[in-house]
Amino acid sequence: MSFFNEGRNVEVSANSGIVRVVVDPRPRLLWLWLQALLIVAIDGIAIHVWAGLSLVYRGLILGGTAGSVVAWFYQLSGFEVIEFDSKKVTLRLNTLGWERTREFSVAECSRLEWREPTDEDRRALQLKAGWETVRFGKYLLAEQAIEVLTLIQKELPDAAQQLCADPRPSKSHFQTLGLE
Repeated sequence: MSFFNEGRNVEVSANSGIVRVVVDPRPRLLWLWLQALLIVAIDGIAIHVWAGLSLVYRGLILGGTAGSVVAWFYQLSGFEVIEFDSKKVTLRLNTLGWERTREFSVAECSRLEWREPTDEDRRALQLKAGWETVRFGKYLLAEQAIEVLTLIQKELPDAAQQLCADPRPSKSHFQTLGLE
């Protein structure tokens, strides 16, 4: 973890017909320490005036402290694992020790592409799985996302052909009217 800069540990590898991407975001250490200091300062002030507070305010302070501590650990704990093989795409998101796994058959997937991350949605890759648009690869940089797409095309050419296909009818078909 860097003190001022937010670092990302991204590992992209291809082994035994599987392209695996592990994204481990690393928060700014300075920001984490400032958050911890703020939690301690607010709770320190609350302890001094605790006797004079009503039950509602005590509950709000306890709930806010608990939420802040969980959010603080949340920033330290999450990582994402993305796996592509010839039959399926597996997305694993691990946060605070809980793992959420989603699997999609390559046959039902299409339009795998890089997308420009926004402030609201930091995920850099997306694909269509049936009718659903699935976004993943949170905190991947553009170069890393393109490296993943290139590695899929190199290591899994048959799956890449299906994943990158665009089943929508092309808009380039038009009829010339021959008007002068």
